[in-house]
Amino acid sequence: KLQTPASFAQSVQELTIALQRTGDPANLNRLRPHLELLANIDPSPDAPPPTWEQLENGLVAVRTVVHGLVDYIQNHSKKGTDQQQPPQHSKYKTYMCRDMKQRG
Repeated sequence: KLQTPASFAQSVQELTIALQRTGDPANLNRLRPHLELLANIDPSPDAPPPTWEQLENGLVAVRTVVHGLVDYIQNHSKKGTDQQQPPQHSKYKTYMCRDMKQRG
């Protein structure tokens, strides 16, 4: 979803509130400083260019958040229930193979 800077900052606040309510079982709160740093970047074309240090901090924040997201998806998402269901297109493939076999 494409977000404006304001909606991104609001999403970070909503995530913080949600983590407080759930007890943060995946330890996502460790990403909060990095998300806040990214939310505070001024995207205005009139803004002064970032210093090298600010650029490095921004890139480190992006890397940390992406790694945290990948870790969350791999270890804390509900993949177990999804893997038990066959893919939606498998029924179509079965019919297609049967029809090809019957028609030659």
